[in-house]
Amino acid sequence: MAHSDSQVLVLAPRFPSINQPWIDTYLEQLLCSELPFSVVSHRRDSGVHFEKVERLQLHERVVVLPAQPSTLFRMALRGLLTSPWREARRIWSAQQTFSSDPRRRRRSVSVLMAIATRRIFESLPNVRVVHSHSLDMAYACLPELQDRQLPLVITFHGLKPSGVPQTPEIWSDEVFAAASTVIVNTQFARQQAAELGCPIAKIVVLPQGLPLHDFPFLPRQPICADNTLEVLSVGRFHRDKGQQYSLLALCRLVRDGVRIHWHFAGVGPNKAALEALARRLGVSQFVTFHVGVSVGGLRELYQRCQLFVLASVGSTGVAEHVETQGVVLQEAQASGCIPIATRVGGIPECITDGVDGMLITDRSHRAIATAIRELCDKSDEWESMRRCGRTNVEERFSAERVGEQMAVILRAASQPLSEPTTDG
Repeated sequence: MAHSDSQVLVLAPRFPSINQPWIDTYLEQLLCSELPFSVVSHRRDSGVHFEKVERLQLHERVVVLPAQPSTLFRMALRGLLTSPWREARRIWSAQQTFSSDPRRRRRSVSVLMAIATRRIFESLPNVRVVHSHSLDMAYACLPELQDRQLPLVITFHGLKPSGVPQTPEIWSDEVFAAASTVIVNTQFARQQAAELGCPIAKIVVLPQGLPLHDFPFLPRQPICADNTLEVLSVGRFHRDKGQQYSLLALCRLVRDGVRIHWHFAGVGPNKAALEALARRLGVSQFVTFHVGVSVGGLRELYQRCQLFVLASVGSTGVAEHVETQGVVLQEAQASGCIPIATRVGGIPECITDGVDGMLITDRSHRAIATAIRELCDKSDEWESMRRCGRTNVEERFSAERVGEQMAVILRAASQPLSEPTTDG
């Protein structure tokens, strides 16, 4: 049940979700900053999620906002039957807000979503600022934000992956206009937001933080010729993560006699296709797919493997998803696993090529294989690269430092964010 004393209302489409550990970290830092909050999500993920959610009882702060039009319609109908005049006023107010949307069906769904959102706000009377991690959810809240004169902070996580409809331009225009602050994680994401119409003056660059205690640094001995090189890739199984190029690189390395085993950890729709590709290439025995890995299991993989590969692909057209930060790179560096990553999106802002990792061309299995060989040829430099990687995360991506800056932004958005008072 959401906390009625919540001062920060967090909008997150899916929570909890093992695909998005950054939201767990963000909410943990709100607790550390003593900012009471509730989370509005379209659904509680019924799949696996990280144990932090249970340990911090974050699931108890979630209130579900249905996304299905049929469910929203039934909710509105019940409201009309029980309180016809009040519900009619809600419908009229929402229709006025979304009247400029040219598509009738989309406008109708927005109205229904806004009505359901109002009920949530009525159950949380102490909300002082709304922090949305979704442009779509923020759009649905616009009537309530306007009526209550609540400040809106947006975290823009980049464009949606291929196969997922992008936010309509009219929605993003109105949300950016209503927001007081728009947070992005890299300069690349800042440029993306600006190209979508967000005023530059509203944009603040603040990276996604990493809880260092979850990823302790483990020094390792250089690999010997008789040992198997273990490589790790972490991320959802999706074409834009480029795992297919990693499998092709693995095939080249195995063919050249390199003793190697590649671990892929994640969840997603492309796992079966990747397994089929591994079979066609004849490298299945050199690959392990890990699904729904816990933080402890992920930590063990990072500490077991010597190298990490993030083969994300860049954009070839307009409105395509591109990696804006790649938090898995910080997880690898914090753990002492040397990253190899493609030079796309915001990734080059997070790695210093040749110092704490390697940057390569995207969509090239040859580039991946060549980088692995080059690192193996200079294993005497591994310890220095590992130490530099850990320092990079400690100085730039620590969750504690990022959380402190986030708290400053949220407090500044609505002054003062005072602590709840008690009578007597």
